[in-house]
Amino acid sequence: MKQHFSIGETARLNNISIQTLRYYDRIGIFKPNYINPQTGYRYYHVKQFFYLDVIKYLKYIRTPLEEIRNIISCTPEHMQTFLAEQENVIEHEIEKLERARRLLQRRKNQLKEQLEICRKKEEGLIYFRHIEKQTILKVETTQVNPHDQPDLHVRKLSEVLEEKGDMVDNHYGCIYDLKSYKNSYDIYYTSIYTTIPKEEQINIVDKAISLDTISSGEYVCISFDWSTEYYNSYYQKLYRYIESNGIQTEGEVYEVSLPINYSSLREEQFLTELRVLTK
Repeated sequence: MKQHFSIGETARLNNISIQTLRYYDRIGIFKPNYINPQTGYRYYHVKQFFYLDVIKYLKYIRTPLEEIRNIISCTPEHMQTFLAEQENVIEHEIEKLERARRLLQRRKNQLKEQLEICRKKEEGLIYFRHIEKQTILKVETTQVNPHDQPDLHVRKLSEVLEEKGDMVDNHYGCIYDLKSYKNSYDIYYTSIYTTIPKEEQINIVDKAISLDTISSGEYVCISFDWSTEYYNSYYQKLYRYIESNGIQTEGEVYEVSLPINYSSLREEQFLTELRVLTK
């Protein structure tokens, strides 16, 4: 029965590349059993395949090669300790991947919603739509209006989420009272928020930041390309519609801005929707 195999045969039998075997030889974690002094050809003994499996397993569980070099020279007791530690590392990675999956799903849903709003905007109509309950992280504000930049407040929310290992949404919302305003300079936000997964547990230190919910229900809305110049006209159109039709509301406006482009090299452009929850 054949016991020695060339580097090509070893690579094929063990589903590994020749380049990888040469690299393992160079760094000293898996060397050939015999090298022909005339040709320089590497040969591996069939019994070595077991040890190659050990290396492949450790690499599969995302062990750095430098760590593998140390582990394969240690005792089973050391291996057991290492595997317990690596299990914790993998559990942490799984948690991060799950967060990434949830964030990806949220972004997909937000883009779907954004495209739906774009179609409504093109119609140029005030419209009603159902919005599901949302869990939000919000920061209280007092002196911020549509003509100001709320980005620093959004950064506060981002810091809280990133400390937890999450990310702030691509869009943010602002809340203010539904009432008659002379112009948009008279509008002051009571809070700025971002949506988060409903199951998220967050430790909040800043008293100005809190968790809250936005109720599900039927919202009367208007959407437009963000413009401080025309903001008031869109708000007034929505407000007059609510007043003239005797629509009962919860008394708050939710202003949501969604990015149209994603590069700072391009002109800033946002799609804005004003939403008011009806009773």
